[in-house]
Amino acid sequence: MLRQVAAALSLSAERQLSSRVVGGVGHRVVFREMGNAMHVNLQLLQGDRLDCSLRRFFVDEFYMHHAAQLKPGSRVLDLGGQKAPKRGRFDIERYDVRVRYANLSAAHRPDVQTDASALPFKEESFDAVICAEMVEHVADPMRVMHEVHRVLRRRGILLMTVPFLFPIHEDPYDYCRYTDHYWRENLERIGFEDMAIEAQGLFWSVVVDMTRAWFNEQVRRGRPRSVLLQRLITRLVTKGKRLAVARERRIDAVDHAFIKRYTTGYGIRVVRS
Repeated sequence: MLRQVAAALSLSAERQLSSRVVGGVGHRVVFREMGNAMHVNLQLLQGDRLDCSLRRFFVDEFYMHHAAQLKPGSRVLDLGGQKAPKRGRFDIERYDVRVRYANLSAAHRPDVQTDASALPFKEESFDAVICAEMVEHVADPMRVMHEVHRVLRRRGILLMTVPFLFPIHEDPYDYCRYTDHYWRENLERIGFEDMAIEAQGLFWSVVVDMTRAWFNEQVRRGRPRSVLLQRLITRLVTKGKRLAVARERRIDAVDHAFIKRYTTGYGIRVVRS
C-alpha cells in the first residue's frame, strides 16, 4: 500500500515538471530549463543503492550537464579527482577532452601527485578545472582557488561542487562548510566572473539524505537481518529521493522561504577573467 501511494505521488509530481524550473539559494537565483533534463535526472536515480547519497546524484548531474558543454579537445584538470574507481556515475573521460588528474594521494592513481595549494603547472595551462567535493578537505580553500585561477587560461572555466548540509567525512580531514555568499564574494575577489551558483537540493533532499544515511547505518550493522526487508527499505528510500527531486523543482518550492534555507550543497560555475 505504501509503495502504491508513493508511486502515485511520484507520477503526479513528474507530470508537473514539463514547464518547471530549478532554483537556488541566495541573492542570485539560478534557473535551469527542465524537459529532457528531468528525464535524465530520474534515470540517474533508478536502481539506486542505499549507500549512495542524494548528494552524489546532484554532483553527477551537475558535471554531466556542464562537461557536455566543454569545447572538444579542451585541456581539463581534475583537481582531487581519481582515475579509478569513480565515486559516482560521472566520468570526465567519456567526453572529448584531454584530462590530467592531480591528487594528494597516490592511492587515487593521479597523473600528478601534488598539494592543491601549490600546483606544479605553468600559468594558463588548462581550459577548465574540475574541483568535485574537494575543497572541504583543505584548510585554506582560497589558497587553492588562487592556484586554480593561476593555471586556468583566460576565459577558462572552473566547475566546482561543495557540500553544505552533509555528513562530516574525513579524507583525511574535513574542515569546512560555506554558504553561497562566501563563495561568491571570495571568488569575485580572486578574479573570477560570470558566476552561477546553484543550490543542489533543498529541504526535502536534506531530509531524505539524512534518512537514507540512518537506514544505511542500520543495514550496515545487520539491522534488520531480513534481506527482503532491506530491499524494501532501499526501494522506499529511492522513491523518496525521486519525490524530493520532483517536489523541489516546482516553482512553489523554489520560491518558498523556508524550503530554500536548506541545501545539500552547491554547484558553482565561474570563468577566469
